[in-house]
Amino acid sequence: MTGGPARASLRLRLMGWLAGPVAVVLAASVWLSYANALHQATLIMNRDLTSSARMMAEQVRFRDGAVGVVVPPAALEIFATDSHDEVAYAVFDPAGVLIAGFPGLTPPARAAGDTGPVLFDAVFRGDEVMRAVTLRQPVITPDGTVVATVAVGETLRSRNALVRALWLRGFAQQAVLVLAAALSIWVGISRELRPLMRLRRAVLDRPPQSVEPFDETAIQTELRPLVAALNAHMARLAAYLDRQQRFLDGAAHQMRTPLAILKMQLGVARRGTTPDQVREVLGTVDSGLTAMTRVTNQLLTLGRVEHERARQSTELVDLRAVLRGVVGDIAPRALDAGVDLVLDAEAPCPVLANGVLLREVAMNLVDNAIQHAGRGATATVSARMVDGMGVLAVCDTGPGVPPGDRARLFRRFARGAAGTGLGLTIVAEIAEMFGGTVELPPVATGFAVAVRLPLAPAGQGAAATNALV
Repeated sequence: MTGGPARASLRLRLMGWLAGPVAVVLAASVWLSYANALHQATLIMNRDLTSSARMMAEQVRFRDGAVGVVVPPAALEIFATDSHDEVAYAVFDPAGVLIAGFPGLTPPARAAGDTGPVLFDAVFRGDEVMRAVTLRQPVITPDGTVVATVAVGETLRSRNALVRALWLRGFAQQAVLVLAAALSIWVGISRELRPLMRLRRAVLDRPPQSVEPFDETAIQTELRPLVAALNAHMARLAAYLDRQQRFLDGAAHQMRTPLAILKMQLGVARRGTTPDQVREVLGTVDSGLTAMTRVTNQLLTLGRVEHERARQSTELVDLRAVLRGVVGDIAPRALDAGVDLVLDAEAPCPVLANGVLLREVAMNLVDNAIQHAGRGATATVSARMVDGMGVLAVCDTGPGVPPGDRARLFRRFARGAAGTGLGLTIVAEIAEMFGGTVELPPVATGFAVAVRLPLAPAGQGAAATNALV
């Protein structure tokens, strides 16, 4: 199987997936911390400005026929910090004339009845940005009550320093927490990956011939399907290796005996004293070589079945077309054997299988019929659709098989009257590969074999193709 690009470390990928959201949360937290620090520092500054303005407003009096003010030192000491902020104040009489403080700190316009503190941003002396507050103070005069205005402003150095102090403290605390969380996540991931690493080591340390399943309970629930799939693959591999071993054992046994017989017959031929004896032995050798060729071909077919079983490839095949090809190829041999070969396949019979292997099925069944039916017998080869299945059947009028031998015909290398004992085994394994079955239907005389295979889905039958070799 070909994969995509090489994957990075699972531990690093998990950390990456976790670090992304954490980084977003950290950035949002940093922004919120800064906003909160700015809000807190601004509240403190607003409070100090308002307190200073109230102290000054309380000292506004009507004296000597005019509104005047004596600024108390405490009103300015509130702003004593290490940031050396500039503080400006201004007191205006009811007519808006500056009676104390610094010119240039002009409060915004206000409604006549508005006496509460109003905070605003101002630019003092052209370049100093200030946060300021204005307060309207009622003053009692002989002619009635008038309103004086007090404004107090301070530059932003102190406030900005407080914002930085509050924000950096919060940021440092959050950074420590994030680092602690990252370390904890790294340790947790490493610990949780240990079962996977143990599984990897178990796979690497396992001997090549071992196909035992792995323990699914030794790994996390999310990874158990992977181990289950691995175990299922091991089970299929074990079955495949078992079939291969049985095939090799049987093939070795099947080839050993004929080779020994041929060697013995060649020894007899070398010792022969007359041409007739040599010709007789050579004829026997020729028959033995013919039988061995048949055995070899069937062993190769059985090996191809195992290969196709691993591939599990299917195609649309017409049984009628397959039988026509087989009967046309094997008719001369049937004629030589004295067997009358009949083809009964009038309509297409599309099935899902493999054309090459179905040809082997038909060839084995027809060949067995020709070999065992005997001279003068009739072998009928048919293909038809019955109960949603495609049925390939070969029936002959020969001597048949004794009832006691019928059960062992499908065993590998189990012989009947003659032959290698592989023909029906090949047929049964090919049929099973494609979801079919092999039956030995009862007949009045002779012997019959029927192979049932699933028909192709409706609508695909017309597209059946001849997949012959």
